[in-house]
Amino acid sequence: MIDDMKYEDAVRWLDRVDPMIARPDRSITGRLDRLKEVSQDGGLTRDAAAAWYALVGEMRRLADYYERDLIRRLRADGLTWAQVADAVQAQLSSRQAAQAKWKRLLDPGRRTTTGDMRRGGRPRQSPSGPDPA
Repeated sequence: MIDDMKYEDAVRWLDRVDPMIARPDRSITGRLDRLKEVSQDGGLTRDAAAAWYALVGEMRRLADYYERDLIRRLRADGLTWAQVADAVQAQLSSRQAAQAKWKRLLDPGRRTTTGDMRRGGRPRQSPSGPDPA
């Protein structure tokens, strides 16, 4: 069984069990729609669920990537936070709400995650304690 399936693993697994889903010409949304159809026809195996979840995770990653670039472009063009919210029809109540929603995307020091689910906090220390500096 595959426990922490990544996107590439999911596509390889799908290609082995159902090449119609993993076809190279099929978009990620097409693959997700097909998995939904297959799941409605019967029980969803653990691996199929893991593959479906990995595809959803990839879609979220891509959405964040494109949203970040869009918001950066609008801000670089000189739009205020309120104008950005209006431009994308976000229906946010204030400039502060828009800034709170997207500022994290624009932070130049924003770190990228490795997918290991370790976010924030202090770095792990060895069992013998911190290294002397």
